[in-house]
Amino acid sequence: MEQQQYHYTMNSGPVKKPENRFLRIWGPVLVKWGIGMGVSMLAMMLFESFTILKKSGVDINAVQSMSQVWDVIYQNMLDMSKSAELATEAAEEMLKYTTPLEGITAFLTIPVLMVMFHKDTIREKSAGFVPNKKAALWKYSAIFIMTAAMTLGLNNLIEISGLMSASEGYEDTMNALYAASFPLQILCLGILIPICEELVFRGLMFRRLRQGNSFLAAALYSSVVFGFLHANMVQMLYGFTLGFTFCYLYEKYGSVRAPVCAHIASNILSVLLTEMKAMEWMAEKPFRMGIITVICASTASTMYILIQRIEEKPDETEKKE
Repeated sequence: MEQQQYHYTMNSGPVKKPENRFLRIWGPVLVKWGIGMGVSMLAMMLFESFTILKKSGVDINAVQSMSQVWDVIYQNMLDMSKSAELATEAAEEMLKYTTPLEGITAFLTIPVLMVMFHKDTIREKSAGFVPNKKAALWKYSAIFIMTAAMTLGLNNLIEISGLMSASEGYEDTMNALYAASFPLQILCLGILIPICEELVFRGLMFRRLRQGNSFLAAALYSSVVFGFLHANMVQMLYGFTLGFTFCYLYEKYGSVRAPVCAHIASNILSVLLTEMKAMEWMAEKPFRMGIITVICASTASTMYILIQRIEEKPDETEKKE
C-alpha cells in the first residue's frame, strides 16, 4: 500500500476520455456504503429470524427439519403488525453488535479498496507521475507519539468544552461501539476500521483529489467529508481535525502506511483509555486534566516540527528519469 503523491506530470501516452469526476472522487465512499448496507440488511434479516424463533418458543435443538423453522418465520412475516414490532426489536438487538458488524464491513471492503488502489498506482505510473519520497521507517515513531498526544489532548478539550453532553447521539454511539468485548474492540475499532477508512478517505479520495489540486484543497475536501460522515457534532470535529492531520502525514511520508499507522494508534489508544476509565480519572480533577492536555499539546507540537522537516519532494534526478 504505497502512496504516490505528485508535484507535476509528464505528457506521455494518448489522451484518454475523461472520467466522471464525481464517481471517481466519491466511488470509494459509495463502495464502502454499499457493502455496509448489504451487511446491515443481512444482519437485520438474521436478527429478525432469531427474534421470531425466540418469541415463538421453537426449540432449535428439537427441530426435525429447517422447513419447520422457515414456516414459523414466514407466518410471522406475513403479519405486518408483527413485522414492524419484530423489526424494532431486531434493530435494538443489532445495535449491541455495532462493532463486530462494522468490523465485518471493513473486512469485506478492504480487498475491494486495495484493488482500486492498485489500479490507481498502475494508471499513475503509466501517466508519468513522479511520487513523493518515502520516509524512512524509523521516522514513523514520530507519527505514533504525535497521534497519541493529539488523541488524548482532543478528548480532553472536548470533555472540558462540554461538547460531549451537548452533542445529540454521541453517547449512544459510543455506548454501542464499546459494547463489544475488549479483543473485538481492538480488532475491529483498532485495526480493521482504520485500515478501511484510510484507504477510502486518504488512499483513494485524497490521492485522487491531490492530482491537479493543491494539498490544502484536497485535504480540506476529504477531511470535511470524513468528518461529516461521522454523524454527530463531536465526532465530526474530531474526524475533521484528525482527518486533516492524516492527509498531512500522507503527504510528508509518501506512503498510505503513515495515515494507517496514525489512525490505528489513535483508535487503539481510545479503546485503551475507555477500558481503563482514564477519562473518568482525569475528569475527577480539572487541574489534572488541564496539565495533561498542556503536555499533550507540547508533545504533539514537537513531533509536528520534526515531521515538518521531512523532505518529501522528489530529487531532480528522479524527475528527469
